[in-house]
Amino acid sequence: MASCSTESANETPTDYKVVNNFTYNQEELQIEQKINEYRISKGLTPLEKINHISYLSEGHDEYMITTKIVDHSYFNEREQNLKTTLGAKKVGENIAYGYETISSTFNAWLNSDLHRMNIEGDYTNFGVAVRKDNNGTMYITNIFIKK
Repeated sequence: MASCSTESANETPTDYKVVNNFTYNQEELQIEQKINEYRISKGLTPLEKINHISYLSEGHDEYMITTKIVDHSYFNEREQNLKTTLGAKKVGENIAYGYETISSTFNAWLNSDLHRMNIEGDYTNFGVAVRKDNNGTMYITNIFIKK
């Protein structure tokens, strides 16, 4: 489980393309519901999902599964992609793996100051992907942006 966030005005144009289609599984919809219910309970605005962000989250899950490295590798590339394609002003990322349920993952995030800061942050949008390796181990990437 790890958390990462940055806020920067630096942008380098690239040839990123926005991905508009993404199909959500039950676990991803549960995370969306838990995040927005929690934010509402704290008097915060719910976040809107953006498929492109979930697509990038899925790519990071696949990277972690393939390499067996659970960290924020290539976060700067995901951040730059989101700044370029969606006009993000701020980007944060929570990851997790190995939890049995979405509830246990979400509770672990809430019990971590850095993860909770992303969930409670002044973000406007987010995306999420949950993928399982061949052993059924869950990998989760949740990216937040502020437009």
